[in-house]
Amino acid sequence: DKPLAANILYAINDYGRVVADACEAGIDIIITGAGLPTNMPEFTEGYPNVALVPIVSSAKALKIICKRWQKRYNRLPDAVVLEGPKSGGHQGFTYEQCSMAENQLENLVRPVVEEAALWGDIPVIAAGGVWDKKDIEEMMSLGARGVQMGTRFIGTFECDAHENLKKVLLDAKKEDIQLMASPVGYPAQGIRTNLVKLVEKREGPAIKCISNCVAPCNRGEEAKEVGFCIADRLSDAFEGNVETGLFFSGTNGYKLDKIISVKELMDKLVNGE
Repeated sequence: DKPLAANILYAINDYGRVVADACEAGIDIIITGAGLPTNMPEFTEGYPNVALVPIVSSAKALKIICKRWQKRYNRLPDAVVLEGPKSGGHQGFTYEQCSMAENQLENLVRPVVEEAALWGDIPVIAAGGVWDKKDIEEMMSLGARGVQMGTRFIGTFECDAHENLKKVLLDAKKEDIQLMASPVGYPAQGIRTNLVKLVEKREGPAIKCISNCVAPCNRGEEAKEVGFCIADRLSDAFEGNVETGLFFSGTNGYKLDKIISVKELMDKLVNGE
């Protein structure tokens, strides 16, 4: 019954407890991002059947995780999600790196697959900008075992996102989806909405810092620098507040033009448009 912002704080400031609680609740798989989860196996001790899947943005990141997990915990990832800079939300790259050719998903898959093979053929799941059957086939041809898709599934009846969030996506044009500054310190990909315009004029909502995040916002300091509290603004988006909500989207979000069923979407992904 906690407010969403408080739940976000709980996840940020008590990562270990969240992982442990998930294991105790019977979760089968834990996917984690927002940094390198170098000590994740520490919190899953006693639950060897819980699959651990870190999100990485490079072969180097995967190597670091594998070396530390193996040395400290005698454990390796059960799979790995490779996320490129066309994904929605926070990126594992700087602004400049997001536009570099070597950091595009199609150029990252092979190096990460090669690194994964050195550690026992860890399955690689490609993510970020994967939109249709052609994209899926390209990722698989490069060595990925599967793909992760987020934004496109928001455009389904079954998705429980607020209807206003879906409408923001449906109304978005290509130029509306952009990288923006975030209190987290890395660029975030989202839709240019009223909030972005307010922040640019330094007229954004008051930063109350009710979440009191220790890192990386440093209890509101970064939020004041950027112009908004990410926990509060994501909470607004969750609740459908289009005036002050922060709406994340992958770069292809503008391609959504209608809401369809998951069944219809799966048919498109398997058989093509």
